[in-house]
Parts: sequence; C-alpha cells; structure tokens
Amino acid sequence: MATLNTTNLKHASSGSNNIVLASDGSVTIPTLTATSLTTSSSFGKLRQYKILSKTNHSSITGTTPTLIPDFSITITPTASDSIMVVKANMMCSINTHVILFRIYNGTTQVIQPATFDSHDDGTGAWYGSGDRMTNQHITTFETSGNTNARTYNVYWNVTGGTGWMNRYQGSNTYNSTSTLEVMEVAP
Repeated sequence: MATLNTTNLKHASSGSNNIVLASDGSVTIPTLTATSLTTSSSFGKLRQYKILSKTNHSSITGTTPTLIPDFSITITPTASDSIMVVKANMMCSINTHVILFRIYNGTTQVIQPATFDSHDDGTGAWYGSGDRMTNQHITTFETSGNTNARTYNVYWNVTGGTGWMNRYQGSNTYNSTSTLEVMEVAP
C-alpha cells in the first residue's frame, strides 16, 4: 500500500479549518460559515442598481447634442454622499465623420473634457466613416449631493452625415442592442 503525502494549509485562527492537498490530487476543504465571509464595512457597498436595454433603432443627423430616445434611467439616491456611476454601452455606426456621446443628469452634462467645444467634444466619440457597427462604451460618475430623483440619459450628435444606434449604417439587416446602467454606491 502506497503512502500518500499530504499538505495542510491551516486557517490563521484555528487548526481545525485545514485545507488538505493530497499527493493523489484530491483536495479536502472544510465547511465555511457565513461569519467568515462577512464584513462590517460599507465602503463601496452597492445601494441601488438599475439597467435597461434599448433594442429599437435611432438615428441622428444634427450637430446639436440631442437626447437618445428610449435610453434614460430615473433613480432616487438613498443618501446624499452616494457615488452615482453611469455606464452606457452602445452599438452604433456612421456613414461619415464623427459620432459623439455625452451622459447627462437631466440637462447637465456629468463629466466633460477640460477643453470643450459645444458640439465637437463629448464623453465618448467614435471616428468612423462608413464602417460596420462598433461598440461605444462610456462610464461617468458624480456624487449624488442630495436624495432628489434624477434622470440619467445619453445625448448624441454627429459632425456630419448620419449616425445610427443599434443598426449598421449601410443596411437595416444588421441590428444590435444597447444598454444603460446606473449604480448608487456608498463612498
């Protein structure tokens, strides 16, 4: 009968919570209790999470930032010190020039570039001319400041041509979906 060599990895506070690695490749893991997996800190705790999907098409030809239809989330923060994280993941295409995106809290842009032109700069931009669809991802955040309801939405514009969301610029036979999510996180 062969002798098996084993190695014990001991839990720092107790010799009875050993993890045993045997030379035959088997592993014995003790049962963990819920108290060993909890923490009393609320740092970074997720307070709320909302998400939506946009499955229909939208298009734009204007250079003035315009609200993307059917792509908004209303949320009421539970605390005034919350960090509101907003993420937009959009499938888009354009037949010429540039398509720009911005995330707004109501009618106020959440974050904008240090040097900002009202229609040529955004939180995210895609430079493509006649390409296939691309995935444009934008993340922005702000401190809630109060517990008033607010609506996060995405505005977009083009510098020329036509931009589309959830479809290929050259044909309606290539379609996709886009998502918007808002997280309220403890600081």
